[in-house]
Amino acid sequence: MNRRMVLKTALYGGAALAFGNRVAAAKEHFPVSVNEGLFQNINRIKDPAHMTGLEKKHSPVIRAPEKAKPGEVFDVDIVIGEILHPMGPAHWIEYLQLNLGNEPCGRIDFRSHGYLKPKARFSVVAGNDLKGKTVSLVVQIKCNLHGIWENYRNVEVV
Repeated sequence: MNRRMVLKTALYGGAALAFGNRVAAAKEHFPVSVNEGLFQNINRIKDPAHMTGLEKKHSPVIRAPEKAKPGEVFDVDIVIGEILHPMGPAHWIEYLQLNLGNEPCGRIDFRSHGYLKPKARFSVVAGNDLKGKTVSLVVQIKCNLHGIWENYRNVEVV
């Protein structure tokens, strides 16, 4: 075997060993399994009367008035899950984003440490151009293990 072949073999073997150690370390430190199917689409509640455990912990709950006046501020409270989503180093909510229709209103990025509860309050103003219309407050969240979840609530602008 020539010197070049020995170096290539050592390099590839070292890379394979490092990758294998990284995978083993990830499984040791983050033993929670990931359902890859939840990352292929945006997840929504399928049957509100019979919610699954995942839906109860991941679907955003939106509290907002049914009607709003154009140009006036109204509060939107958002909680992640009917059962509050846990926040820890292996399982957490990465972000929460609120849209008024297609327009972004706000976003909060969470950290994986257990210091925060996945809740938010936004002060929203519906523009005068929305008077007489119904708009949707759309919330999307991303869980590091269970993908993107979405929910909405309609608000009538009167």
